Amino acid sequence: THCFLLRPLKAFIMNTPGFPTAPVNPSIASHRVRASPLGGMGMFATRCISQGDLVLSERALIIAPAAMPCTYTTDGLSADDQKRVILHSAEQHLQILVDRMDTDEKNAYMSLSNDHKLDGSGPLLGVMRTNGYGIDHLREEGEGNAGAYSGVFAQMSRINHSCAPNTTRLFHMPSFSMRLYATRDIRQGEEMTASYDSIWKSTALRQKQLAPYDFRCSCPCCSNAEVSDRRRARIEDAYKPSSVMKRFSLMLHMKRCPQTNDTLMKDIEEGLRLFTEEGLEGSSYYPTFLFYVCAVLNALGTDGVRFRKYGIALLKSWITFGFNLGSW
Repeated sequence: THCFLLRPLKAFIMNTPGFPTAPVNPSIASHRVRASPLGGMGMFATRCISQGDLVLSERALIIAPAAMPCTYTTDGLSADDQKRVILHSAEQHLQILVDRMDTDEKNAYMSLSNDHKLDGSGPLLGVMRTNGYGIDHLREEGEGNAGAYSGVFAQMSRINHSCAPNTTRLFHMPSFSMRLYATRDIRQGEEMTASYDSIWKSTALRQKQLAPYDFRCSCPCCSNAEVSDRRRARIEDAYKPSSVMKRFSLMLHMKRCPQTNDTLMKDIEEGLRLFTEEGLEGSSYYPTFLFYVCAVLNALGTDGVRFRKYGIALLKSWITFGFNLGSW
């Protein structure tokens, strides 16, 4: 990986326990990149993949600040001139990194999409802005893009967007690689998708955020916007972690009777239906909800088969969010 890092962050990386270990990949490859019906290239499953399975570990071609520091003074310049100077400075920073690449790396980087050809971005910055993924564990002081880092990947940057994605990403510091996990079962030949923006925004706002990518999402949720927005609002209201844990606490003190048992079962059935219909098994809300499902089923003690099913799903969900199950 060719990096543009500030000194304190470099020291943090070098002192990470286990750094640098080699990225771990499945013994049998489960994906390939090819032309996508969504447009451009995409990543597809070459075999059936189960929820929680590791699809790919990949080191980035480039990691750089999402908002790169400007090496020139912009005092006294108009807003348009300031923008041109800042974009030019960012392009120069990236040129230094690209010049270090071998031929294959350069070709991989330059073959990625560039949706920023008309806004003043240079070709290298355009690719970065179009294809960069945020690196959660790399951050300097600052809010928003200030302090954040972004990575461009030869394969993972080919993954297309869906508002109901079937994969999630996790940056693994010891191997300095991004890990891609399946958030639900993926069929052989199915395209793998990721979310480029917050899944909790309304359909209209998500489409607005995707506009700079020259892309209009036509996933099942966006195609049925009114229904989808209602379902997501219901999840956001009733099944976010704080709401779920509040009901879990109340459940512990409930007096057991057929009426309360029926209420608990209806509650988890509604949540399971909403998460599944919206394809949000990869959301950060889902593991906490599955914990609640298992707690309810365990308290009722009437359905050991479903308890085991959702207990396994909970463990797999924890894995995709980086929870270490090595001691279990």
